[in-house]
Amino acid sequence: LTSLFATLKGLKLHRENGKFEDYADMFLDLNAKEDEQIVSTERAITDKKGIIRIKDLLAGDIELLASYPKEYHKKLSEYKKRIEAYHFPIIMIKDSPIDIATEIFTRINVSGKPLTLFEIMVAKTFDVKKNFDLAEKFSELIENLRTVNFETISDATVLQAISVILKKECKRKQILQLKKDKFIAAWDEVVESIERSVEYFRSYYRIPVSQLLPYNSLIVPFSYFFYHHKDKPTGNKQKYLQDFFWRCSLSGRYSSGVETKLAQDVRRMDKILNGELPRYDWGIDVSSEFITNNGWFSASRSFIKAILCLFAYHQPKSFNDNSIINISNDWLKQANSKNYHHFFPKAYLLKKGWDYWDINHVLNITIVDDFLNKREIKAKAPAVYMRRFKRQNPLLEQ
Repeated sequence: LTSLFATLKGLKLHRENGKFEDYADMFLDLNAKEDEQIVSTERAITDKKGIIRIKDLLAGDIELLASYPKEYHKKLSEYKKRIEAYHFPIIMIKDSPIDIATEIFTRINVSGKPLTLFEIMVAKTFDVKKNFDLAEKFSELIENLRTVNFETISDATVLQAISVILKKECKRKQILQLKKDKFIAAWDEVVESIERSVEYFRSYYRIPVSQLLPYNSLIVPFSYFFYHHKDKPTGNKQKYLQDFFWRCSLSGRYSSGVETKLAQDVRRMDKILNGELPRYDWGIDVSSEFITNNGWFSASRSFIKAILCLFAYHQPKSFNDNSIINISNDWLKQANSKNYHHFFPKAYLLKKGWDYWDINHVLNITIVDDFLNKREIKAKAPAVYMRRFKRQNPLLEQ
């Protein structure tokens, strides 16, 4: 609509990148046939005599239009009438609940690119007077989280967080029913609770980057907790939070039915806020046998990420000089990423006839830096490369 309006008025728009776009430079090609390109820029039209600016067609006086050769008069009149008589389709809905109106709005748009839940909420919560644009606010949050390496948090997680805080539910229907004024009023405090959750993950669990977090969804119940608990948790509350974190991370808690489980876990957070230990209807198996049988290394599995969190808690150090390893979101996306190293290299064990399941196992994974992984170790046996590192690093054994 903006582009159409600018074209019909012949406006010049100043873009955010500093460039100007002159929409007066839009012409009708009077020589074009009905099945050819009729509207174009002057540069794309070869016959410069048979063109007219769209704004001149609509706003030009009779003298301007009469100055064109007679064979063009019929087309000029027809095109002018077409544009002036065009009706933009409007659907008027009165006194309709927001979830029904939103459903209609979404269905209308599916003829083009379907709108995401976040895009619908951006439109629904936009407020000029309060200077609130959810898209901009979310971008600001992500930029702040980027400074602490937690920028991979999704917009869906943020919507779930604000929904459980306001309604203790976070299904699509509940999110769409959130009142605009309450959403805007709660935004700053919700952002603060998300940032405090991230800081807690980084400081207490020593999870340095968001890619290691077993589930993005863990942000939601922890944000709920910190929204209602402004101080740092200590004593039993700290213990119960830790119990909750590892139960979710090691059990595949949010692998399915996420919205329903988050609503259940918010009520568990209420228990923890009251200093009570919640009851759980699922168990965890961390026996040696279970880890051996379920340790297939995949960077996307929550169970594997939980074990990697334990590795990261001890702040892995470089084999050759004992420096703390830089763990990066960009280096943790795939199983073959730079921070992951098979202590007994895959190529080495394959030559020895080992089964690939045992080779690509989390218990054969160490966290190293890019330099050691790609340049120093490669496919050498540990007996070879560790002997060399021992000469370089007197603290290697420790």
